[in-house]
Amino acid sequence: MHVMMTTTTMALTAHEDADLVIASLSGNRDAFGQIVARYQSLICSLAYSATGSLAASEDLAQETFITAWKHLRHLRERNKLKAWLCGIARNRINNTLRREGREPLQTAESLEAVQESASSEPLPPDQTISREEEAILWRSLERIPETYREPLILFY
Repeated sequence: MHVMMTTTTMALTAHEDADLVIASLSGNRDAFGQIVARYQSLICSLAYSATGSLAASEDLAQETFITAWKHLRHLRERNKLKAWLCGIARNRINNTLRREGREPLQTAESLEAVQESASSEPLPPDQTISREEEAILWRSLERIPETYREPLILFY
């Protein structure tokens, strides 16, 4: 039953994505804004898992959506918007890492060190980890092949 509901939900989302793409191509900027709102967290998470930098992940997400906006008319399968956006994000990430000549996660920064946060309220102490634990976590994540590292970071 759960699998059928998930499949139905995915089909509805793909259909909604296709409708948003069509509306965006017709000049509806609000429709593209809905695309950004729907996938911004996912794209930022992909970029963060590769760079370990919140600022870089936000920049890469912005570049991803700008690229998507410019090339939206080239999206052939409109119901596969999510996969297309993730592909653009991965290309932007790889190009950035190649240009900077560094490996992913090499200089992961602490999320606590970032001045700006998505929420104005502080995280509860029981939901945060110490800087030492975070450093250990990132060192451990660096040893995991990217194929497994990315899903782990996106899940947690």
